[in-house]
Amino acid sequence: MAAPFGSASPGRTWRPADLRKWLGIAVSAGVAGVVLAACTFPVRFATPEEVAQATAPTPVVINGGSAPPPAGGLTQLQAELRRLVAGVGPSVVKVAAGAVTGSGLVVDSQGTIVTPASLVAGSQQVTVTAGGGQQYAAIVLGTDSASDVAVIRVTGATGLAALTLGDSSVVQLGDVVVAVGNQLAPSGTVSQGIVSGTAGTISAGAVSVTGLIQTTAPMAAGTSGSALVNIAGEVIGMTTLGSAGAQGLGLAIPSNQVNTVVQKFAGSGTPSGTATLGITASDAAGGGALVQSVVAGGPAAKSGVQVGWTIVAIAGHPVSNAAAIGQILAAYKPGQQVVLTVQLPNGATRSVSVVLGA
Repeated sequence: MAAPFGSASPGRTWRPADLRKWLGIAVSAGVAGVVLAACTFPVRFATPEEVAQATAPTPVVINGGSAPPPAGGLTQLQAELRRLVAGVGPSVVKVAAGAVTGSGLVVDSQGTIVTPASLVAGSQQVTVTAGGGQQYAAIVLGTDSASDVAVIRVTGATGLAALTLGDSSVVQLGDVVVAVGNQLAPSGTVSQGIVSGTAGTISAGAVSVTGLIQTTAPMAAGTSGSALVNIAGEVIGMTTLGSAGAQGLGLAIPSNQVNTVVQKFAGSGTPSGTATLGITASDAAGGGALVQSVVAGGPAAKSGVQVGWTIVAIAGHPVSNAAAIGQILAAYKPGQQVVLTVQLPNGATRSVSVVLGA
């Protein structure tokens, strides 16, 4: 821009008073327009209409004003996740073994379900609640404590949809996964994360399970047995209890390992230890199996066994914990009679004769 004082005499010293006087004369004489015209870039003042538009812009109408602007990738991602949960959810059921509850995965239309062995330890019969709220009795076909997988089968169920077991050997770090628990209100659970490890380990007592899938999908108490699925909706793992100190992280039994246990126990359609007591039990604090529930009309109920009693021996075989019941009964057949040694809540000991059922 040209200097506004170009007419000044060379070497002249400008005092503040002179400068103020000159500016006043220049403005009154229209010199301001001359000064602006001397600028090297074009200058234009906004019109009244442009000022109004800047201070109160006209709203942009999208889709005729009938819908908000699209959110792009987030909207598509949300829709995909909803479809995934809706497709998997009905095949994830609630499993109750006495007071202990978790989830289970339907793996065929005959009612075969997998659930953590730690969830049904010491039980020969459990209760399954399907997505529609229907309840069914289920027998435990077999448990594999080394992998923490149990196979159960419901009786009288119809319309159960099976999940698709994926190939867990191709799972890679960073894969996006979703954990879907049973969708029964208000306990339905869904969480999302990535695969953060493929060599997780969990220890419970003398049992140590290795080769687990580790995920950042948060796991809460009671969600054991949920389906860990990939973005294609395939089950690549079944969640199990996380190890202490790994809060916020989840662990899942790989689907290939789950499938191996299913093939081992589900083929015959009968329990691996066919004899049952008709109870659910948990580990007693001082050793033995604490009776949590008694199946009405079952073998134990007919013999007078009650909730709160602790089974310390079966046919002379010591019962160290709930899991020992199934191990001992595997050597017996339905119809055989055994004597239970039980401890009552008052500390007294009693012997009870039970005819084993199927």
